[in-house]
Amino acid sequence: MPTKAELFLWHKPVSRWQFGVGLLAEPKTARWMANYELRRQWKGMPSVMVGVGLQEVGVGNPGGFVTASWALTPWLKRPSSLYLGFGRRFTVRGKSLGGGWVPLFGTSVQVAKGVSTTVQMDGRKWHGVLSAEVGDMRVGLFAFKFKTLGVIVGWRGQ
Repeated sequence: MPTKAELFLWHKPVSRWQFGVGLLAEPKTARWMANYELRRQWKGMPSVMVGVGLQEVGVGNPGGFVTASWALTPWLKRPSSLYLGFGRRFTVRGKSLGGGWVPLFGTSVQVAKGVSTTVQMDGRKWHGVLSAEVGDMRVGLFAFKFKTLGVIVGWRGQ
């Protein structure tokens, strides 16, 4: 069943953890997500992130990922980043779905003060995000497969 509309809510309460929920209009369900930064970028070595996502039973499948991320700011002279990694969908019992691990790719660049654009590939489809800082929050539009729009909202802990 194709996703029709989605609202992503993200919160980063502490420096390395990030939690989120995606509320889907169709199918009517929620996607629960958690990410953890294992290592921060240091002296040319990338930051490393792992994460899991869960969907309501009977609607979707859980998944996991690992990515490496690099800041491109020194070369592009504006806030920017690139990540590469692998993700996998699996059943509740841990069996792989969809052929095992798939490649993940994403890049983000600040296009104006406080406004950034992101393009990402989730192993099967390309998506885009246009977001802006609004006070202590970040809000934007998520273009699922560059067709269906969703809203993304995130905020950090103090």
